[in-house]
Amino acid sequence: MTIIAAMNDPFAQALDRDAPESMQRRRAARRVVLAAALICIDLPTLAAAPSRGGDEARIARTFAAFCDTLIPADALTPAASALGVPAAILGDVRGDALGERLVGAGCAWLDVECGGDFAGASEPSRNAALERMQAMPWQSPAGRFFAVMRNTAMADYYVQPASWRGLALDRPPQPLGFFEAVR
Repeated sequence: MTIIAAMNDPFAQALDRDAPESMQRRRAARRVVLAAALICIDLPTLAAAPSRGGDEARIARTFAAFCDTLIPADALTPAASALGVPAAILGDVRGDALGERLVGAGCAWLDVECGGDFAGASEPSRNAALERMQAMPWQSPAGRFFAVMRNTAMADYYVQPASWRGLALDRPPQPLGFFEAVR
C-alpha cells in the first residue's frame, strides 16, 4: 500500500487514531485473561512449588527462549522477543504473586527438562520439552503455564504490525479490523 493510499484509507486513519487506546484495551484484556487463568489453578501444588525469588534474570531468559521457541523468526517475521512479547507479558505478571509463581514454576520445569538451561539447549531439545509440557494436564502448573502463556504470547505477537508480513493478508488480522464494534 502506498503512502497516499494509506492516507486515504479509513482503516489506516482509525488505526493511527486509536492505537494508544487499543494498546490499553489489549493490555487490560490480557490482565483479565491472566487473572482468570490463575484463579483456576491448582493452588496447593503451585503454593508448594519452591519460590524462585531473586532469580528474575534466569526466569526472563528462560521465558524469552520459551516465547522464541513458540514463535521463531523466519524470512518474513521477527521472533517473539524481537517484538518485546516476553518482556510485555512478564511486565503484566510482575506484582501478582500467583502469576509470578506460575511463571517461575513453568520456567523451572523447562530448565529441568533441558538439563538445567532451557535457553541454552538445542532447538530440538527445546521443541521436545514444549511438546512434553503441552501434553501435561491443565490442572498441573506446567500444563497451565503452557496453555496460558502460549495463548498470551500468540495474542501479543499477532497484534503487532511487524508480525503481519508473514500472513497472507493485506489488512490487519482481527480484532483490530473493526474499531467501531468495540466501542
